[in-house]
Amino acid sequence: MDQLSPPAERSHRWLWAAAFLLAAAWPLAVGIVRPGITGYGPAMLPDMIHGRAHQPFVKRQLVPLIVRAGLAVTPATIEDSLCRAFERSSLVRRFRWTAEDAPEFVWSLLVMYLSLLGFLLVLSRLLRQLLVMSEPAAHAVSLVVAIGLPITYAGKLYIYDYSQLLLFTAALSCMIRRQWPAYYLLFFLACVNKETSILLAAVFGVWQGRQVLRRINLAHFFSQCFIGLVVCGLIAWIYRDNPGSGAEWHLDRNLAPPVTLLARMRLAVLAGGFLLAVWSIRSAPPAVGRAFLVTLMPLVVATFFLGYIDELRDYYEALPMGLCLVLLAIGRRWGLQARPTD
Repeated sequence: MDQLSPPAERSHRWLWAAAFLLAAAWPLAVGIVRPGITGYGPAMLPDMIHGRAHQPFVKRQLVPLIVRAGLAVTPATIEDSLCRAFERSSLVRRFRWTAEDAPEFVWSLLVMYLSLLGFLLVLSRLLRQLLVMSEPAAHAVSLVVAIGLPITYAGKLYIYDYSQLLLFTAALSCMIRRQWPAYYLLFFLACVNKETSILLAAVFGVWQGRQVLRRINLAHFFSQCFIGLVVCGLIAWIYRDNPGSGAEWHLDRNLAPPVTLLARMRLAVLAGGFLLAVWSIRSAPPAVGRAFLVTLMPLVVATFFLGYIDELRDYYEALPMGLCLVLLAIGRRWGLQARPTD
């Protein structure tokens, strides 16, 4: 096939850029309307930004830190204009966004949008690292993921959800490439963002297989465990006096989950994705299958006790590897193959 001429190539790149910009707006727009980004008492958005939220939500501190930094450099005139605009907007009132906290909401939405955009781009890169796939095909899959992402919502859409997708996926990409300085920076930020990021250390362990017993790999593994425990422990200590317990228990709710159509659809997506992923594990590189299981299984067990079992956003850390396995399962007929992971 002939290569595209430079003008045609630039045109294609602009089209892809526009597609990603629009696709990143879709899940956020849906999440704002339903289930919403505030309204849950223990985790109201302004309280999360300013460190007043209940535990465990107050422990997810990366986005609040970024937003507070943004607020610090926002001119007072712009803040006043935002507050007045929120006060006049009936749509904002319907979303239950408080007018006096308008700058917090605007900065939070900006960080969430950029995080989601970054996730889609990094996901496309990771797919090409793990699968024999062209750049347009990987881009198309990322866009489909964006379109389908709202099915993962159930309770509330939290300000740290998209940044978790971005940081976890980017860290996986750097781990595979052995780009250790970038990886450790991403790992640190991910742990500040959400405590489940410590699963990256487990992914590293199973990704290496028997090679994890080598001195250099053991050093990497224990370094990640140490950094993760120190970061999460320090944040927990700083906010130890906040109301609430270290975890929210939802076992009763999960023993008798809701029987709504949306809840059934979410559970069907979880079950179908899991079965497709497990079905393709044998034909996938062992490291990919192990990485998927070591992320998903702890999350499912923890969510059964501490979350909503049908809230698929609780399994975001398993999405990248699970997506690769699902693609291998459904793309085998068209010759889709995995790249060697060694």
